[in-house]
Amino acid sequence: MCYFLYGAINSGINDEDYKTASKDNEFHFNCGNIKDVNACVEKCGMDYRITFNYCDCNTDIGQKDTNKKQLKSLEELLLNFKNVRGIKYVLISKNWYDETNDAQETVHIDDIDILSFLANMETNCLYKIELYKKYY
Repeated sequence: MCYFLYGAINSGINDEDYKTASKDNEFHFNCGNIKDVNACVEKCGMDYRITFNYCDCNTDIGQKDTNKKQLKSLEELLLNFKNVRGIKYVLISKNWYDETNDAQETVHIDDIDILSFLANMETNCLYKIELYKKYY
């Protein structure tokens, strides 16, 4: 079958900030939580798909190559999300059709090399990228 990209952002964000941050980006995120995304993955649903593609087999996510335009686009979006009032996290998973997430990993956006992280994402793992401001 095919690969599909799923994801969500937390509820309670500023909608206008989100529209500004995601303007002209190929990825889109609905508000939801881990349970929502995993339920959508389990039923091979559409509610939390983050692309409008028929499938995501040709996605650059998880392909181990950081020099891809699509990864740069998603990196830019994640960095823009840091300016969205009320945002706390982004959830992303890449799943083969009819396979569920069997793992979960949480990282903070300031602690990762975003391009490398996206290029090396594993399938069937739900990643939570925290975006809250860190105070040291």
